Amino acid sequence: MHSAPGIGLGAGANALILLHRVVFVDDEGSIDKRGGDLLLKWAAVEGLGQEPGLLQRVSARRTAMLDSLRARGAGVARLRVRPEWRMAVGLGNRANPHEIGLSLHGTYGWPVIPGSTLKGMTAAWARRSGGADIERIFGSPRPGVDAREAARQGTVRFLDALPADEPVTVTVDVVTPHAQPYYGSANTGASGSGVVPPAEHHNPIPSMFLTVSGGLFAVDLTGPADDVRQAARWCREAFDELGVGAKTAAGYGYANAMTAEG
Repeated sequence: MHSAPGIGLGAGANALILLHRVVFVDDEGSIDKRGGDLLLKWAAVEGLGQEPGLLQRVSARRTAMLDSLRARGAGVARLRVRPEWRMAVGLGNRANPHEIGLSLHGTYGWPVIPGSTLKGMTAAWARRSGGADIERIFGSPRPGVDAREAARQGTVRFLDALPADEPVTVTVDVVTPHAQPYYGSANTGASGSGVVPPAEHHNPIPSMFLTVSGGLFAVDLTGPADDVRQAARWCREAFDELGVGAKTAAGYGYANAMTAEG
């Protein structure tokens, strides 16, 4: 149990509820920073509530579903993805008043890499590589490209990547902006005189956020066999060349992706 006066969090608490539905306020009705700090501590120590037994059962259900698709003739590919360092996916989603951003599973609250994120990363690498059949595999129209035909769905489906068989490691990280009043006023949508100019006399203010720093994700793709094989190759290369999520220019988001057997 992680606790502060009047606040207690158990190991099995659902991270989706805690991080997306709960706000801690003080007696004045303002955001209680102790609550945010407690959430971060709980997230790192308890791994955002990843219960190993439940995680293995969910992984088994995902595998059974893929086996069923394969038995019906669909193409299936699985990549096992291990972060090289840290991964920050969902950092800017502002899903709670404490501004702790991390993409979480919609039921279990575990860290995930959304399928939309995987598809966007893979499509970006495919476009950069000059790959053929991009519109057929990813759908159309593609961003920044005039549609050559009516809008349609891509042939390959990217499923949300789940922790593979065991919990992934959750780590608290920190960024320290040196002009926080400027960023704070700019983010409110203020303009003109409402924006505080950046200046050297502003004090640096540390800001904590959550990352995934270890473990394995299972990335699953389904669709026509040839297209799935091509998309899986692009996805594998994209993890190595582009990285996923936020702060890739600072070294976050890069990962080793291997094709799993079966």
